[in-house]
Formats: sequence, C-alpha cells, structure tokens
Amino acid sequence: MTIRTPRLPHPGALVALGLAALAALSFGALVGAAETRAGAFALDPYLRRVLVFALTQALLSTALSVGFGAALALALARRRFPGRDLVLAGLGAAAVMPAIVVVFCVVAVYGRSGWLAAGLDALGSSARPNPFGWTGILIAHVFLNAALAARVFLDALARVPAEHWRLAAILGFGPLATLRHLDWPILKSELPGLAGLVFLLCFTSFAIVLTLGGGPGKATLEVAIFEALKVDLDFARAAVLAGLQLAICLSLTLSLHWAVTRAPVAPTQSLPVARPDAADPRLRRLDLAVLALGAALFAPLLAATLTGAAALPRVLDADLAYAAGVSVAIALVSAGLACALALALAGAAQAARSRRRPGVAAAYDLLPALVLAIPPFALTAGLFLALRGLVSPTQAGFLLLPLVNAIGALPFAYRFLAPALATTQERYGRLAALLGLTGRARLAIVDWPTLRRPFAGAFALAAALSFGDFGIVALFGGGALRTLPYLLYERLGSYRLDEAAAIGLILVATAFLLSALAARTARC
Repeated sequence: MTIRTPRLPHPGALVALGLAALAALSFGALVGAAETRAGAFALDPYLRRVLVFALTQALLSTALSVGFGAALALALARRRFPGRDLVLAGLGAAAVMPAIVVVFCVVAVYGRSGWLAAGLDALGSSARPNPFGWTGILIAHVFLNAALAARVFLDALARVPAEHWRLAAILGFGPLATLRHLDWPILKSELPGLAGLVFLLCFTSFAIVLTLGGGPGKATLEVAIFEALKVDLDFARAAVLAGLQLAICLSLTLSLHWAVTRAPVAPTQSLPVARPDAADPRLRRLDLAVLALGAALFAPLLAATLTGAAALPRVLDADLAYAAGVSVAIALVSAGLACALALALAGAAQAARSRRRPGVAAAYDLLPALVLAIPPFALTAGLFLALRGLVSPTQAGFLLLPLVNAIGALPFAYRFLAPALATTQERYGRLAALLGLTGRARLAIVDWPTLRRPFAGAFALAAALSFGDFGIVALFGGGALRTLPYLLYERLGSYRLDEAAAIGLILVATAFLLSALAARTARC
C-alpha cells in the first residue's frame, strides 16, 4: 500500500489567503469595536457631498491626466531635441514625487504669497490665486498622474516594431493614417487599465485632498475614514465608509479586468526609427504647444523643490537623521515584503497556467490590483484594534506601516516580476521539468538569472513609494515613529517653510534616484 504524501499548498495560495484574512480581520475588528451602530449606515448630507466630490474630482483628474499624458507622449515620441532625456527624467521625478511634497510645491507656486502672486504683483495686478479647493487638487493630481500616464504611453509607443514604421513610410502614411493604424491601437490597449489605475489613485487620494481641500465638503472617502478614526473615534462609521469605498473600487477593478483581461507581457525594445509624421508642419506646431504646456505645468513645481537647497544645512540635525533612518528601515522592509508577496503570487499564476487552469491564473493576476481597493486607513485601524492590548500604539505603527506599505506597493512590484517569471516559464519551463528542477533549485538555477534585474527594479520602486508615503504615519506618527514625510508635515504645520522645502528636496531626490534605478534595471 502506497502512502501518498499530501501536497503542500503553493506559497502564492497562502499569500492570497493571508491577504483575504487580513482584510476580514481588519473589517471585523472595526465593526466589533463600535460602541453603537446607530446612524453609521445613514447616507447623510455630508457623506453624499463627500461621495459626489470624490467621484467628480476623480473623473476630472483622470480625464485631464490621461488626455494630457497621451498628448505629451505622442509629442515626445515624434520629436528629438536637445534636453529630451532631461524632460524624461523630470517626468520620472514628477511621477514618484511624494504627495506631501507636491502639496508644498503647489502652495509655493500658486499660494497667496507664492511665485504666481509675486508675478502678478510685478505686473501691477492685485489678483491673488487660491490653491485650495478644486484648483489645487486638480493641479496636484494632474501633475502626478499626467507624468505617470505620459511615461506609460511613451514606453508602449516605443514597443512598436521598427518594421511597422518602415512599412508606414513605404505606404506613405500621413498624420491621420499613422495615428489610426499605429499610434491609436497602442494607446487604446493601455487606456482602460491606465485610466482605471489613475481613477483609483485619485478617488482614494489622501494627503493632497486633506491639505488642499479647503473645506469640510471637499474630501474623499479616505479623508472621511481618517476623520472618523482620528477625530471622532467612530469605528462603525469608519467600517461603513471603508466598505463603501471597497465596493466602488472593486466594482471598477473587476469591470476593467473583465473588459481588458491581459496576461502580463514582458517589455520589448525596438530600434529608434524616423516616424513618417514627424515632418508634418501642423503636428510640429501642435507638439510645440503641448510641450510648452507641459513645461508650464511641470517646471515650476519641480523647481519649487530646489528652493530648499539653501536651507539644507539648517535641517541636518539629529531629528532629520532619526527620521531618515526610520524611513529607510521601513522602506527596506516594505520593499522586501512587497517583492516576496509579488513573487509568490506570480509563481502561483504560472503554476496554474502550467496545469491549464487559466481561470485560477487570471485570479492570481487580478489579486494585486484588487488590493488597491482596500482603504489603507481602515485596514490599519482594524489591525491595530486586533493588536490592541498586545502592543503599544508606537509598536503597532512600526509593525503595520511596513506591512500596509508593502500591500500598497504589491501591484507595482507584480508588474515587474510577473512578466519576467512568464518569460522563464516560456523559455525554460519544459527543460526544467525534464530535469526535475523544482522549488529552491529551480529558483536558483532557472528563474533567478532572469528575475534578478526585475527584482531589483521592483525593490527600488517599492522602496521609493514607501519612502515618500504620508498616509498611515498620519495615524501613528509622533514620538518615536517619525518619518521624513511626517517631519515635513510638522515643519509645514509650524510654518517653517524653508526647512520643509529642504526636507522635500531630500525626499524628491531619494525617490527620483530609486525610481531611476528601477527604470534602469528594468531596461537592462
């Protein structure tokens, strides 16, 4: 009689179950801690205003960001000019700039005492710009997300094979034919997923809306959850708000996944070739206008971070060193955890494809996107309630901050690692099976040589996102738990703007270096 050894579950399955258990534990703890549920489920006028504002600003921000990002990407794809690499580096810096630094830059440029006001004074005008409310929120969201959209569209346009451009030149394609047959199919393939991602980022925006909202009605559900937890200590209301945000974000994510299901694809590079539409004088004027508009949006806000250079010597003290050490430690732990979770899920998806179970593989591919729908504040508060009595609030912050940041970085890490793992499976999967390579032996011999660079890129990007995050630390920050974004927030609150600018410059420089490292390792 042969005794069959039970097969252990795949690590990716354990990760999926663990994420679901964390979400269930958190929401259960929130509901269980509520002293009363009376009124928590009521859709009162304040909540209706918040919901309408959050949806409207997210739709407007998404339309402006994706539309301008596509126009900017086409202009950059058609033009070669001195300083183009610097423009691309600036877009990369803008896309990863911490939200709290963007807030500072918007106030520095468009505030009542900012650069624009000084320019109006010089022209003899008494008008004063107001960066709070719709204006500041839309400027900040478009600054962050148009840069992201432009980089994504530009990378996609660069993947058009050189043969297509040569054929277009032979056939004499004009601007409209080039847009219709070459550019638009590429843009259309990226549009649904990118628009969904930007909508989710804007709909769940916290630091920008909290500081630039300018009034109680101009808030997102994320801000309302923060207020329910931090100000009102109303756990039941926080759970209801979190459930509402979760339902909206999940509906959007699942709809997009159903509409544009696409397995992870490894990036390819094509040789640079001349585009047949680049010589058209009308497109040349249009591209010049788009690039000028981009310079007007991005250059002042990026330059505002440089104003902190003069104050750098004044902030180089023990507080900064401690906050930088905490930020680095949290970023390293968070990035390592995000990469490990992404690798496990990608491995489970590949295993499911090998067993010809495409539905299960698609579910693993979908899971990283679904975690963006989970409100970080609700997840953190619920887990803190579950840990209450076992650890102090500061200890809970040190435990939960890397965990929640890792979960937030999971979709981006998965985008790096899943295509690379699919490539190794496609190229070496059968050979590894014939040789009986499994587990750690397969990882070391077959997968790691291909995964090494994407892993480094995913690690650097996840570290950059965690390093500049100002979200969960707003709940637990203070005392021993003080990160660089929290220190910047404190200096802004005490009107020490030059020191805040210096800390912002350090944050932007670090995030930019990590993002550039991620992009470089991904291309190698």
